Amino acid sequence: MPYARRTPRMARTRSWTTDVRSGLLFVWHDHEGNPPDPAVRIPEIPEAASDEWTDWRWNRILIEGSNCRDIIDNVTDMAHFFYIHFGLPTYFKNVFEGHIASQYLHNVGRPDVDDLGTSYGEAHLDSEASYFGPSFMINWLHNRYGNYKSESILINCHYPVTQNSFVLQWGVIVEKPKGMSEEMTDKLSRVFTEGVSKGFLQDVEIWKHKTRIDNPLLVEEDGAVYQLRRWYEQFYVDVADIKPEMVERFEIEVDTKRANEFWNAEVEKNLKSREVSDDVPAEQH
Repeated sequence: MPYARRTPRMARTRSWTTDVRSGLLFVWHDHEGNPPDPAVRIPEIPEAASDEWTDWRWNRILIEGSNCRDIIDNVTDMAHFFYIHFGLPTYFKNVFEGHIASQYLHNVGRPDVDDLGTSYGEAHLDSEASYFGPSFMINWLHNRYGNYKSESILINCHYPVTQNSFVLQWGVIVEKPKGMSEEMTDKLSRVFTEGVSKGFLQDVEIWKHKTRIDNPLLVEEDGAVYQLRRWYEQFYVDVADIKPEMVERFEIEVDTKRANEFWNAEVEKNLKSREVSDDVPAEQH
């Protein structure tokens, strides 16, 4: 206090280690007071500094009634891409190692859904999503609609408020369409950004109403839920108590063949029902 003759001995504040990556500010917290390990530094996103990509567009929401740990189960949830995102996941793989948990996906749009979801019959999505630590995920999205390609990056991050509430934040950047006026480029970029957010909000509806079950009864196609939760435990214990199985490499590719056989049959049934409905005269509906 430069204006004071004496500064109280107890006048002090805690210092926080910060880092700026890709235009984002990060604050390090460790309840044991350990400094950040360089190995866990959030990776740069070069696209965020490129003039060929949009600026970040951010949203936030308070989720009440759920613990933030419940978000993580989404990483292993292959089936929800059909029921929640209206797609057909033809490839699904998880890799957990160290402080990183990743999901690799190829998703094909459902031809029986044309106005409810973010996937359509001509749409193909290749997605790589990785959690870097307990609460910061980068999702690289490569969409193809016929001959048109769209590149975007989604960030999903959160912080706890209470044991049963947390703030969820998500930001999106998209590659600007080429060969268009600045005005049209901005409009299309906003449309793509809204589309990515729409898909993410489909997941949010689950987190708003999800109840944690510690020992869920699963089938093979439900994936590595238990292994993922074991990986996540490393962030809830002291460093000395981290077990090797929490950080050792674990890799699994889910066989989606049986699931897609069932789902494709359901899609065909829906399409046939729609054809019958379209053939019935309006007065008979």
